[in-house]
Amino acid sequence: MFKRIISVMLLFITLFGCVKKQNNQDESRFLDDARFFPMPEFAVLFSSLDYVQRVDFDRVIPDLYNSDITNVNIAAFYLGNLTADAIVATRARNKTKLAIIAVTMIDYSRMIGINQEVLKLADDLMNLLQDDKWEELLIALDTYKSKIELSLYQSRQLDLMTLLQAGGWTRGINIMTSLLLQDFNIEYSRVLNQKGIVDNLTKNLAQMEDLNIYNIDWFKNLKEGYSIIHSIINVQNKETFNEDEIKRLNDISKDIITKIAG
Repeated sequence: MFKRIISVMLLFITLFGCVKKQNNQDESRFLDDARFFPMPEFAVLFSSLDYVQRVDFDRVIPDLYNSDITNVNIAAFYLGNLTADAIVATRARNKTKLAIIAVTMIDYSRMIGINQEVLKLADDLMNLLQDDKWEELLIALDTYKSKIELSLYQSRQLDLMTLLQAGGWTRGINIMTSLLLQDFNIEYSRVLNQKGIVDNLTKNLAQMEDLNIYNIDWFKNLKEGYSIIHSIINVQNKETFNEDEIKRLNDISKDIITKIAG
């Protein structure tokens, strides 16, 4: 079980930003494309909410996950959701929920065609999990980020990569706003001030290669939802968000997830 957990956890680093020189070199290969993919380190973002207790992180993780998705595009988005939950489960130190997430993630990772050779790069992480070295595990996961992104990039699955990252960030917004609403502090709302990321995702969703996807209701809702998210977050010189804005972001992100993945 631990091998399955570790292998699938490697997938969610596609969401993380680059912190190492090698990662920067790999990500430079993406710059010639119309879409730009680097994402923030969710582990760092969640860590910035340093007043949040483990039990609070644990409360925002579902007990059950949808295992019946058959559409590859929806599976990619939902896998992104799971990547964010996996980080939170790690911060909550909840091996039971992390195991449930892992079982679901492995199915959807295979569906979207993640390179199995990349998934084998987990042996050095297994001991960290078994030894409860949670913080070291979060740091170690970053080293795999460029290999996961490169695998998707080389296979030219850019639409799936876009949906994967949109799914992760949508769930990330939902998690962060849920935590902020539990005990609101406007200074901590700075964690949502990710204008570049929201801007990139909004642009990426407008440049899908499969033009038929624009006629699908759940994608229309996703794209419209990000237009609203963009209007809230991408305000010049705005760094914090009031409680009403956070509640709106929470509602929008929840609506997007519900209409896509249930």
